Order: sequence, then C-alpha cells, then structure tokens
Amino acid sequence: MSTTSVEHDNSPSPAETTESAWGNDAGGDDFNYTPYSPWGPVAMTLGLASLLGLTNSIFGLGLAALSSIVGIAAFFRIRAASGAFKGGGMAIAGAVMSVCCLVGGSVKLKYDFEHEVPAGYLRVSFPDEISDRRFIYYGNQRRLDPAVAELVGKKVFLKGFMWNVYKSDGLQEFMFLKDNGECCFGGEPKPYDMMMVHLKADNTTPAFTGMISVSGTLQADPFAEKGEAVYTVEADIVEEALTPF
Repeated sequence: MSTTSVEHDNSPSPAETTESAWGNDAGGDDFNYTPYSPWGPVAMTLGLASLLGLTNSIFGLGLAALSSIVGIAAFFRIRAASGAFKGGGMAIAGAVMSVCCLVGGSVKLKYDFEHEVPAGYLRVSFPDEISDRRFIYYGNQRRLDPAVAELVGKKVFLKGFMWNVYKSDGLQEFMFLKDNGECCFGGEPKPYDMMMVHLKADNTTPAFTGMISVSGTLQADPFAEKGEAVYTVEADIVEEALTPF
C-alpha cells in the first residue's frame, strides 16, 4: 500500500509580512509612538522671539520674562506626563534662551543708559524737568520756572522726537517734541512741549521716526511770540537714542 506525504507551506502570509514590517508581532500589539507636546515648540519659538530683549526694547524684555515663565512651565508640564509626551528638551532650551535674553538684555540696557550721555553734558528729562513745569505768569508776562531757568545756558542731554520734518536727510534744524506727538494730537504743540533744535556750523542730521537724543546748549526766550519756540537747543550731537527712557 502506498503512502502519500503532505507538505505544509510554512512561509508567512502577506498580512503577516506587513505586520512584521511595521514592528507588530503575531499578537497584534500597537505601534509604539510617543507624540510631541505642543508646549515644546511653543517654548522654543518664544525663546527665539526673546532675542528682542537684547535690543534695549522694553517690550522685548517683557516678552523674554513671559517666555521664561512659559518655557519653565512647559518643561514641568511635559515632565509630569510621565513619558506620555516628548518635547521636554525643546521646552528647557526655550526657557534657557529666554532667561539668557532677559538677563543679558537687562544688563545691556543698564550699561547703555549709564554710558549714553556724552562727557560734559547733563542728563535732563524733557517731559519731567521742563515740560511739566510749564511757565509762570505775572499778569501777561511769561517767565520760566526757576528750576528750568537754571538749565538755560548749560550743555544738556535730552530725549524726544522729531516733528513735522520736511525732508528725510540733510536737516539743519527741526522741531523737537517731548513725546511722539501725543502732546499735540489734533493740533499744535504747547510751547513748553516743544523745542527748536539748530545744528551748529554746517552739521546736518537725517530724519528719525523713533526716539532721538540731542546734546547741546539749552537756550530760552520767554517773550517768544505765539507759535514760536520758547526753548531752543544749539545742538552738537543728534542721534538715535540708545535707550527708550
């Protein structure tokens, strides 16, 4: 009597091959994937934005402070998930960057403020030490406040903004305001809110849209006619301000 042998094909089926390629065993375990927490990229992005803190910008320093808090909170939030999310490294990197920008920007701002006044000039706050003191009137006679009168003839360092400039370069004189136009919104500036700046000799300056610093000799004419500047500055130096206050 003959015997018939049956051979069995033990090669894996296409379905089993596909599972093996994706790392799944015969039991059908799920693919092992750990997602990134969105807090990681957020912290990193804010860390990069914190570089504004190195530009002597108050907004930039405020952003760096906020970003430091967000970055540290993001790191601990991801860590508290016990491995459910990735991104802790990005969060801590963003936090470190933000803290460095906050500290470095603060130190730079302090240094620039302490060294921005040229030698021989007195720092004077245009809004607080001149504009806010206004004038003193005796009948119809205008007089300077005694504290302001003491500054006349001295070499001062002032900050403010150009106003109503008529060209973008080659300026030999310009109107100088205590702020960026808020004092005269909708009208002419008050005589104690403005100064006329004259550059000495043949010096010129380009027009600036942001805050500038003016170093020169302060002069005053309490009897100036309406529409004329009471205060004038014979300027030696006009440049973009290093610090915003």
